[in-house]
Amino acid sequence: MDLVTEALRELSRVHALEVVVTLIVVMILLIVLTPLLSRGLGTGTAVLVLTPVPDRLLTVALLDFDRGMEDVWIMDSGCSRHMTGHRKWFSSFNPVSTKEYITFEDNGQGKVIGVGSVSLSAKLSLREVAFVWNLGFNLVSVSQLLDKGFEVRFKKGACCVLDAEETLVCSLLPFGQVFRADLTSVSGPARCLVASPSANIWKWHRRLGHLSFDLLVRLSSMGLIRGLPKLRAEKDLVCHPCRHGKMVAASHILVSQVMTSYPGELLHMDTVGPARVASVGGKWYVLVVVDDFSRFLWVFFMESKDEAFGFVRDPVPRLRNESHKAMRAIRSDNGGEFRNSRFENFCRDLGLEHQFSSPYTPP
Repeated sequence: MDLVTEALRELSRVHALEVVVTLIVVMILLIVLTPLLSRGLGTGTAVLVLTPVPDRLLTVALLDFDRGMEDVWIMDSGCSRHMTGHRKWFSSFNPVSTKEYITFEDNGQGKVIGVGSVSLSAKLSLREVAFVWNLGFNLVSVSQLLDKGFEVRFKKGACCVLDAEETLVCSLLPFGQVFRADLTSVSGPARCLVASPSANIWKWHRRLGHLSFDLLVRLSSMGLIRGLPKLRAEKDLVCHPCRHGKMVAASHILVSQVMTSYPGELLHMDTVGPARVASVGGKWYVLVVVDDFSRFLWVFFMESKDEAFGFVRDPVPRLRNESHKAMRAIRSDNGGEFRNSRFENFCRDLGLEHQFSSPYTPP
């Protein structure tokens, strides 16, 4: 019996010694870590309470951060307000008129300089974000997102933020025991990266290369194109560019009788070229002259188009002398080899009418 009693006493002394040692270790840790806990910058675990003048409290959860976290946003379920210590993130900013402070565990304080908006992604913009002086990290408040109508889902390996229509607006990756969004590559708001969908059928008709309206409505109803909204076709939709693109010239009516009365009354002329291969004499162009009455034609080979006037100037007077009748007109296209001052002076001196074909006629 005495041995048992002595053994129990020894165990009690050992247990009491362990308790004392544990308390000493805890006190040493508190003394060493208290300066770290009071800093917003650097490594440490911070317990933050924002105390505006009228008895409002803003609680911030316990989080561990490394240095260089200015480009990282942490999703925090224990923080009741978005906050950051870096002015560069704000797309809009308003200084606060009331005195608001962040109080650290050792009663140190960080002043709230202002409130503004921060864009985390093309679809997620944080409102009422507090700019806290000397705060070394960025916090996204889950409760504030929920108040704005967003939904936050936590699952293994990811944290997703969805809007009221359950569309993904932002995703965060795990970082230790928290979820973070690394926005190093984002410079300011990215509103231009995503176009808002429009149900205007005219817009989608032009965006998809003037696709037919009926096919557009069918594709939207079947959901075959991602991002294409539900479209509804109106009556009597007419796209004028589509009409013009499908236009062709009507066939010319066949002429059953010759409209001229004698050879040489009307001459048709045009140039052809440049040819892919030069002729034996090094010619690249061809001038063709056709008599409207007899359908007789002349062919002249040229090195360049500017030689056309020389070939027309000589045979026309000779043809007038051979036919013994007045030549009335010359018809050509609007090419520069025919429409120039030399050609016009030539026709005027001989009393010829220079006719031009209609320009830009559809094929």
